[in-house]
Amino acid sequence: MANQGQGDPVLGYNGSATDRKEGLVNNEFMSDVVFLVGEKGQRIHAHKLFLIAASEYFYVMFNGNFRESVANEIVLEDIEPAIFLEIMRFVYCGKIVLTFENIHEIYIHSRKYMLMELLNMASDFLEKNIEPDNALKIFTQNRFYGFQFVDEKCLRMISNNPLYFFNHEDFATIDRESLSLILGSKKINCTDDQLLGAMDIWEKTHEKESVDELRAVIKNAKRSYDCYKLRMFGPSSSSEPSDFGFSITSETTVNMYGIGVYIKSCAAVISVELKIWENDIEIGCDLFEYENENFLTVDVANLFFEQIVLKPHHRYRISLNITPAVEPFTIQNPKMHHDRIKMSIANVVYGRCDSMFCAIAHLHCKERQHKAIKQNT
Repeated sequence: MANQGQGDPVLGYNGSATDRKEGLVNNEFMSDVVFLVGEKGQRIHAHKLFLIAASEYFYVMFNGNFRESVANEIVLEDIEPAIFLEIMRFVYCGKIVLTFENIHEIYIHSRKYMLMELLNMASDFLEKNIEPDNALKIFTQNRFYGFQFVDEKCLRMISNNPLYFFNHEDFATIDRESLSLILGSKKINCTDDQLLGAMDIWEKTHEKESVDELRAVIKNAKRSYDCYKLRMFGPSSSSEPSDFGFSITSETTVNMYGIGVYIKSCAAVISVELKIWENDIEIGCDLFEYENENFLTVDVANLFFEQIVLKPHHRYRISLNITPAVEPFTIQNPKMHHDRIKMSIANVVYGRCDSMFCAIAHLHCKERQHKAIKQNT
């Protein structure tokens, strides 16, 4: 640990070279400069040789035509003592403790002091520690840092499972630019209506902001889904739909984000209650209000929800409750084709598919990567 202004050296000769250097942090022994740090001017002792060796900033400070080059005391009011000591520890021995609480100040002052290795460490820290629970906060903070890779990683995470993030407590507090980047995503697993709903959530905590431009971003952006459709094939039928039961028979874990449902109705607005079971345990439930614009033909309603992870050899069941009742349109004995994802689709009551009528047109999903983010399992 750093020595807080002790007069006697505590070098610990039985320790490592790194430990001995760390023992010189804020140590009066052979110190040739004192920094008065923070508003209260806390005295922190330093050694010019360590500073000059670490940074061109300090080289110029102590060897240029500046008053600091001959001063024994240097005032630093723009940094907290704890942050400065952390940076000094890195300068002396290469050690640093990075946290989400100090990363912002560490980044500012490591850039000021031209400590490029520490800047790289700060960026690595951000990249390695982006998780679903902090992605929105880091994404917003990155408006200051400007790391492209941070934006890319956060946006990939958000666009993959947007409804999780729209419901997150941090979503309402993100800045306008960050929101605009999300709304303008070229690929995202939700509908335009759900994007508008997310914007409404944000607007409630930013009442003074004009959102017309943001609505235009949603309306005018050309986007697609960040997944693909597993289409169902089979002869069409006018029978009443039954629950859709299936299991993954390949060794492929699948992320599911939504389904397409056949709709044939004269009603302007249709409510669809969706429930998903895994081995008879309910793992998903949602209610959708679908604006029906195609009265004269069968339409497909794309219903997106928070990511559901489908595991190999587990039984799943999807049930639909549609009101008002729609004219039946189903696929008999549905089948699905994919090179790597193999499904067994069966009647969930009798274990057979010869009497199954499915109102589901497709599943919105994709294969789960080995290092995928755990958001809803």
